[in-house]
Amino acid sequence: MSAVQTFRVEIPDEALADLTARLKATRWIDDVFEGDWRFGAPVPFVRALCDHWLKRFDWRAFEARINGEPNICAEIDGLTIHAINRRSSRPEAIPLMLIHGWPSAFLEFQHVWAPLAEPPAGEPAFHVVVPSLPGYGFSTTRPGMTPQRIAGQFATLMTRLGYPRFMVQGGNWGSLIGTEIARQHPDRVIGLHLNSVNGSPPPDRENVQLSAEEKSWVTEHGTAPHFPLFSRTPASAAHALNDSPAGLAGFIGERLRDWADNRGHDGPALSMDCMIGLIALYWFTGTAGSSALLYHAMVHDMPQERFVSVPTAAAIFAEEIVKIPRAWAERHYNIVRWTLFDRGGHYAALEVPDLLIEDLRRFAAALA
Repeated sequence: MSAVQTFRVEIPDEALADLTARLKATRWIDDVFEGDWRFGAPVPFVRALCDHWLKRFDWRAFEARINGEPNICAEIDGLTIHAINRRSSRPEAIPLMLIHGWPSAFLEFQHVWAPLAEPPAGEPAFHVVVPSLPGYGFSTTRPGMTPQRIAGQFATLMTRLGYPRFMVQGGNWGSLIGTEIARQHPDRVIGLHLNSVNGSPPPDRENVQLSAEEKSWVTEHGTAPHFPLFSRTPASAAHALNDSPAGLAGFIGERLRDWADNRGHDGPALSMDCMIGLIALYWFTGTAGSSALLYHAMVHDMPQERFVSVPTAAAIFAEEIVKIPRAWAERHYNIVRWTLFDRGGHYAALEVPDLLIEDLRRFAAALA
């Protein structure tokens, strides 16, 4: 296989017919939870998702939009890595890698890669690369693929694409993997942009002055329920999620709803089409289990905290679930830009693409 190949999404008709049959034959649970979100994804929400998937969502039109973008794949470290490689028409464009997390996919950046590549006159332009994490979407994986190893693979991908130096943006897993790329290749990373910032507190945390808002960041969020399951036994839930589209819709749909900024919305902040597009990608690629493997790999080989010298920008969206105070972040990163937003959640590129695009442009302009 050559260094980089073009790629096309082609889900067989038989897979679509099988999905339709499974959705129609769903064995719904008794709603003993009375539609209460305290217990997780309620029956009415999951029924609405599946009804939309069955009757209104058009996979073939969605697939055509994906294929309208420059999809590529590359064999790296024995894996197939899929990516969108959206080159700008402007020769001075800055290479930029956008890295997604769970339960997301490369599709998270579908509203930002075109405006970043072809901006208005006077704004920075980017050659945009959006890889699928190993085990997600059309990328393969195997046990032991930690953020550290993926960072090396993604740096290799940028080399293959002809980008010796580049910017990195990420949230969720993208934050951890982007951080590792900056640690491993500080000479190559022009700037690191994060919309979820991780890091341990300082030893003297009691003496660090925090605002009331920052105090809430470090007290209100517990461990998400999927984390202990995936990090200990990632195969256990995979059998059910891979067999039932309704089960997959409930499991992923809950996270897509709960981690978004739903304030001021009559329904979920993310549209039904947006949520089903992501869920359908997991379904057709059979990656409910392989995507969970990353959690197991990380907890058995945790990244070692080392200061990131690369200039780092933090975009802190109002309903982001992973936030630490700036004083904590500055122990771990060379923070040069810290922006608080009054809207947006965990999926900023889908929820508030205008804000994310603007912050990336201002960061790039400051680095120039």
